[in-house]
Amino acid sequence: MISIDFHPCFLLPQGCLIAVSRLARPSSLVFPVIKLANWTNAACAVTIISLPLCSAAPIEPGTTNSLTLSAFLQLVVEHNESVQARVLEFQIAQKKFKAERGIFEPELLLSYDRVENKRENTAEQRRSTGIPQFEEKNNIYTAGLDALIPTGARIRLGYSLHDLRNNLQDPPFGIIVTNTPRREFQTFAGVNLTQPLLKNAWFSATLANIRLAALASDVAFQEYRHQMMLVISTSEATYWNLYLAQEQVRFFRESTSLAETLVRDNEARFQTGKGSELEILEAKAGLALRKTKLAEAEQKRVETATQMLTLISQTATEPTSILQAVDSPMGSVFGPQPAESAQTALEMNPDYIGQLKKLTEENIRVAYARNQHLPEIDLKASYGLNGLGPDPESSWEDVQQRGFPSFSVGVEWHIPLGGGIKARNELAAAKLRKQQALITLKETEIQILNAIDTALRKIRSTHDAIGDYEQIVSFNRNLLDSELERLEVGKIGSRRVLEVEASLFEAKNAVVEAQVQNERARLELELVQGTVLRSRNLDLPQKEIKLRTAGLLKQVGLSEHQYRSLLKDLQLTRERRMPFSQTGAQEERGGLGRTSAPQFISTDDDEKTPRILRQTIDELNTTRPQK
Repeated sequence: MISIDFHPCFLLPQGCLIAVSRLARPSSLVFPVIKLANWTNAACAVTIISLPLCSAAPIEPGTTNSLTLSAFLQLVVEHNESVQARVLEFQIAQKKFKAERGIFEPELLLSYDRVENKRENTAEQRRSTGIPQFEEKNNIYTAGLDALIPTGARIRLGYSLHDLRNNLQDPPFGIIVTNTPRREFQTFAGVNLTQPLLKNAWFSATLANIRLAALASDVAFQEYRHQMMLVISTSEATYWNLYLAQEQVRFFRESTSLAETLVRDNEARFQTGKGSELEILEAKAGLALRKTKLAEAEQKRVETATQMLTLISQTATEPTSILQAVDSPMGSVFGPQPAESAQTALEMNPDYIGQLKKLTEENIRVAYARNQHLPEIDLKASYGLNGLGPDPESSWEDVQQRGFPSFSVGVEWHIPLGGGIKARNELAAAKLRKQQALITLKETEIQILNAIDTALRKIRSTHDAIGDYEQIVSFNRNLLDSELERLEVGKIGSRRVLEVEASLFEAKNAVVEAQVQNERARLELELVQGTVLRSRNLDLPQKEIKLRTAGLLKQVGLSEHQYRSLLKDLQLTRERRMPFSQTGAQEERGGLGRTSAPQFISTDDDEKTPRILRQTIDELNTTRPQK
């Protein structure tokens, strides 16, 4: 059976290879199913965006469902929940980017203050005003627009109106002293500017978070591609698992039919006195062994079909759905040149592209950390006009006509007494993270080049193995025909026929395994190159994904408020990285005692968050079957 591992250059920092193992004990696939609480129904529509074709026919329970590879992959893309969650993660990153761009959004400031004050005047104040105590009841109204501009400066365009009521205001004509409160309106209209000169100054510092959010959105898109490739590759490998299981069931049925014929013939010869009871027992033993292996092969086929249902997020209900793989491996030797394949991988591999984006992120963080290490010196300036009058209208007219100006300019300097401990250490940490990103990028590139060389060699070697095994099949088939003829004339016993038939089974099974190995090698090469989606017309640009996702969410009746809540819930969910587990064992080769069972990726269910599927998985069954 074929099991799938993903190469280091695809699942970074560790990775995977696709491996074909000898049929051993089956291992159940628990593919990562992401459950999004109560939002699953809304998310189910999201994955349709990745498939431009019409929907595939659903799996009907209790019937035989013949599936081509393309139809099965279409069902996976439409229904697999881990893909749905990854699309939403990409949308979250898009929302974060838009949120960061909102820092330049102007803010309207409105305020009202009520000030009441009553105090005794000093002797000097009493002599100058003739009033023993001071009383005031003021209303202060303020309105303004506050905004950040790309240079890092904050600008406020404001207007304030002071409604002044106190016992110092001018008394009416003819009255010398009064304690009766009067009213005056004082107006100010102007602009304030605070421009950083070093720290937090100019475009690089102001736009740093926006650039980081944009890069994070690109990284999320690559993770979406990465997850899609994982799902598609696992699904395709499982499809070939089913094909191999089907072929083994067919081989065992043919072998069982031959053994039944031998039992009947030996019993007939024994009745006529031409055979011995030992030959009957040998034939029955061979038949019993083949029936046992046939039952095991049928069970493995059912398990593989169940794993396919898991990939399309469908439960195995009674009556059980019977899946039939229609397509067969092509066994093509075609492969690109190493240099061409390497260039494609460096342009398309999602982990390599994502690592490049992360390196750019670290460069931005280093530049920002350097800026934060600079002295904090701010230029402050303000200019405005003043007005005064007995009512708001006259006060404003005073501003327009007479315009008593106010102007101020200055510099403010913040000096850390410890020499900038926080900024200094953050700069050092940013430089270390950049160095770490460079090392990881180089490691990724080496893994890609080595994996490409390995995959191309596997494609060629498995193609050659197919031809060699087919010759062995032809030889064993002719030998079996010859031995059957000799059995008819009594020159050999049935034990010899069973041994030759077992060798024929071994050779036929080896041919199918070599064909599946070749498909595995091609799939491995596509994984390393990052062309799994493109070769299947599933690689959509970011803008197209965004538009289709929004449209589908509206179709399923998800309101804008609910959509924001969903994105917020997913954003707050902490992603956990869970390793793939390899299960299953390999049995020694040896006639009918050897069969193949798929080894599958297994993860735990996580009902809270999508998982990023990353882990080092060594290549299984590195030794090719002997010719």
